[in-house]
Amino acid sequence: MNAMYNMSLSIHWVSVFLLVAIFAASLWQLERANDVMAYLRKMRIQGPLILMAMFAPIFTGMVMMAAKHLEFTIPNIAMIVLSIVLIFFEIKRSRPLKYASIIEEGAFDKYKKDAKTILISEIALILLISIWMYL
Repeated sequence: MNAMYNMSLSIHWVSVFLLVAIFAASLWQLERANDVMAYLRKMRIQGPLILMAMFAPIFTGMVMMAAKHLEFTIPNIAMIVLSIVLIFFEIKRSRPLKYASIIEEGAFDKYKKDAKTILISEIALILLISIWMYL
């Protein structure tokens, strides 16, 4: 049982750092984006991949809680709330792309500003809770 828990914990940490790397790459890609249509095409492919990467730490966290019969402590509740917040932020970030209202004049600049704020917030939240869990 301990071997499974340790492996799950390792996968959890790796997937969290992978998620931070993916968010940082998305921020870099957004910063470089000039062509709206090219960005839309990329995000239609990347969007589901980002969500899949988000669910890796969520799934491993659930496995660890089930395997160790962990209680709902404040750190566990904080990670659950963070997962819900990240899902909400990603939906909020991808919604304008889904409905393609981004093509209007000036809408892409507004989207870029909002998306940067969301991505930076996601990265900061993940890093803050990771530091808290590590200490």
